[in-house]
Amino acid sequence: MNSREKLVFGIIKAVREAAQRIPKFRDEKNGACRILIYPCCKDADDWLGGLSKITDEVEDIMDYEWTAAITEGGSRVVKIVEDGKEYEIDCYAYSALKIAHCSRAQDEDAGLLSGLELKADYLVEENGYGPYRGALCVEVTDRRVENTPADGERKIVRRPFCGVYICVSGAESDEDLKCAMAGVPAIKDFFTAWSYSFSFKEPEIIE
Repeated sequence: MNSREKLVFGIIKAVREAAQRIPKFRDEKNGACRILIYPCCKDADDWLGGLSKITDEVEDIMDYEWTAAITEGGSRVVKIVEDGKEYEIDCYAYSALKIAHCSRAQDEDAGLLSGLELKADYLVEENGYGPYRGALCVEVTDRRVENTPADGERKIVRRPFCGVYICVSGAESDEDLKCAMAGVPAIKDFFTAWSYSFSFKEPEIIE
C-alpha cells in the first residue's frame, strides 16, 4: 500500500520513539511533530489528494500537512518557566515557523534545515520564520522514461517528485532536530518500497 497515510504514520512512529529518549518529551509528554509534503509534479499531487492545479500554463500548488502531539495522547502545548513566571507555548504554531525557515534555506541553497545562518536579517519570528533547529526537508526525485519529440528516442530523465518536511518542536532545538532526523529513514524506506526509481537528497547536519 503506497498510501500517504502509511508514510505519515511511519514518520510519526519513528519520531515518537526518538522523543522517548529526550527527558522533556518523555516526562512531560507534550510537543508537536508536523509533517508537510509539497508535490512537484501532477503524479505526486494525485497521490497526495489531487488538490493542486498543475498544467503547462499554471502551477497552483497545495501543501499537505499533518500534525500530531509528540507523545500519543499528549498535548501540542508546552509550559516553560522564565524569571519565575510560567508561559505556555503552542508548538503547533511554532513548528510552522521553523518549516518556513527551512524552506527559505532551500531557496537560498543553504541546506535542508531550519536554523542555518541565512542572508537576510529579517527572518525572525515576528515575520513568520523560526530560525532555530528542528525542521528538515528530504527532497524526493524519481526516474522516468520520456520520448524525445525530434527522433522518438526514449531517454531516462530525473524529475522532482515531492519534498517532505518534518518538524519537531517542544524541547531544546538540537533535541528537536534529533527527533526530526529519526523520521528520515521512514521516508526513504517508504519510497524505496514503492519503487526503486526514487532517489533522495537528505539534510546534512552542520555542527
